[in-house]
Amino acid sequence: MRMVIKEILHLHNNKGVPFNDIALLTASRSRNDQVLLALSEYSIPVKTDGAQSNYLQSLEVQVMLDTLRVIHNPLQDFALVALMKSPMFSFDEDELARLALQKSEDKVQENFYEKLVNAQAKTSLHKDLIKSEIHKKLNLFLETVNSWRLFSKTHSLYDLIWKIYSERFYYDYVGALPNGQARQANLYALALRADQFEKSNFKGLSRFITMIDQVLEAKHDLASVTVAPPKDAVELMSIHKSKGLEFPYVFILNIDQQFNKKDTKSEVILSRKNGLGLKYVARVATNAKEEYVPSTIKLSIPSLTYTQNEEELQLASYSELMRLLYVAMTRAEKKLYLVGKGSREKLESKEYSTNGKGLLTRETRLDAQNFQDWIWAIYQAFSKEDLHFSVRFESEEDLTKEAIGKLETKSQLQDQSQADNRQSDTIKEALQMLKEVEVYNEIHRAAINLPSVQTPSQIKKFYESVMDMEGVVVAGQSKPKENTIQFELPDFSKTEKVTGAEIGSATHELMQRINLDKEPTLETLTEALEQVQATSAVKDKVNLEKILSFFDTALGQEILANQDKLYREQPFSMLKRDDKSREDFVVRGILDGYLVYEDKIVLFDYKTDHYEYPSQLIERYRGQLSLYAEALSRSYQIDKVEKYLILLGKDMVEVVEVN
Repeated sequence: MRMVIKEILHLHNNKGVPFNDIALLTASRSRNDQVLLALSEYSIPVKTDGAQSNYLQSLEVQVMLDTLRVIHNPLQDFALVALMKSPMFSFDEDELARLALQKSEDKVQENFYEKLVNAQAKTSLHKDLIKSEIHKKLNLFLETVNSWRLFSKTHSLYDLIWKIYSERFYYDYVGALPNGQARQANLYALALRADQFEKSNFKGLSRFITMIDQVLEAKHDLASVTVAPPKDAVELMSIHKSKGLEFPYVFILNIDQQFNKKDTKSEVILSRKNGLGLKYVARVATNAKEEYVPSTIKLSIPSLTYTQNEEELQLASYSELMRLLYVAMTRAEKKLYLVGKGSREKLESKEYSTNGKGLLTRETRLDAQNFQDWIWAIYQAFSKEDLHFSVRFESEEDLTKEAIGKLETKSQLQDQSQADNRQSDTIKEALQMLKEVEVYNEIHRAAINLPSVQTPSQIKKFYESVMDMEGVVVAGQSKPKENTIQFELPDFSKTEKVTGAEIGSATHELMQRINLDKEPTLETLTEALEQVQATSAVKDKVNLEKILSFFDTALGQEILANQDKLYREQPFSMLKRDDKSREDFVVRGILDGYLVYEDKIVLFDYKTDHYEYPSQLIERYRGQLSLYAEALSRSYQIDKVEKYLILLGKDMVEVVEVN
């Protein structure tokens, strides 16, 4: 591929050939990823026939994935060095070598990140190698990475990725490269895919990186982003797609790629002429006296029909391949390049015979393993004739980076001063206004980021104590309404795996539907379960005996004995104040149930979480219950609120009081 790139750069730089006059044709797309990567390395714009899935192999996406890996875990040396060498920080090999020598005195082995920390603190053995410019550059790198890591803990992946784009101008940088529109589309798609990943209930940078690594390990890829192709770009397409098209310069790639002979290796070959061709399988006695040698061996022998069908299939296949090669070779208007690889000595040592009529012999044509064998056989067998093409061999010395060269930009952007621009004053005023808006937003950042409505599970720090506010309302301070007639709809859902969340939701709904006018029994619980809006698979997982045993507990008996004081599934809303912004916000939630007495309130909440010790759930939900208790206390003007957790996550029900 380097030889092709060298010739493309020669045509473009020296002869002024536009990229869209050049086409690269391949018999199959199996090596297209390597072709695209090589062209991208030399900034050669390319457009394909739309059949590639090489999104994760694009250079700009790989740089961002390595950046995310470093943010997740900076102890990954490969990702760390890749980020430092990227255009975002531009460390060169000399600077990286100096940093790699910054080992501390008391450690035998250190990773690269620890050496960076040593270099920053100037505590390494070879600290004299770190000049002031490198130290300044290193400080900026570590400060930036640390700020990204801190940001990732409190913000979404989408926000993190765009913060990286904007702070290091990476999105703008790739847009200025050849094929920049497609590169920017790839980066934009990365942010969108990260956002979609988190919306699918998979949260966190660690899980996203793990998902990407699993895709790469399986040698799969994500779908490439479709963008408008660049106007001036090299065409990369299959030979089949090139039918009917013509280009001034055509490169036929990978002519050394072996023909696919999978059909001729099948156990059965069919023919319209000869019928079914099979291999004869025979067991032959070995007559061996040694114990480790089997007494018989299995031999597969092609039958006469199989051999005839195999030859017929090979002839048909080779005829089609010749037609394919003819199509490829007739796409060029000015010059055709056939590109392959092989040992010059081995190729020149081969001899080929002709039939005396200007053709290769039948055996020579059928012995070929690839297009290159046919082309080389013609070149060798008819070397004395005017073939109108030449052969050129290039070695590794001819294909170094210096020998290949670089893409020359024809039109450089000129630095145009804005000193005489009549719009300068207006722009300054607009920038000043934007700056003032940003300062104002920064002052009130906490209030801007504060949601106006939150649920108890969204409030952080276990609901720290805040100022008392007026306006608490608990809806439904009356007896629950009688059950209304409901009609079950047909269940058209597919059978799926039952999750713990589904079982928990069904259990909560069941507890609200139980008729407590009389002592619950398994029969009444079964009737209530039938009304629950869940699949039969989920209902089968609900343990009715465990739920029934709850009503044998002291709290269960108290609930049954005080129906007139019982409230179930009651929504509430409460006004709270945020300490940082000093702004009010609304907390909304639903209480599982509570009993209201003259001097106290008994609050209870069902939990289906799995646990080892009750203390685990007590600590987990202490803040949530405190919030519920505060809402009830402020609504009913009753100070004493007893809080209970009804734990349904084990085989036996447990009722624990939360103080």
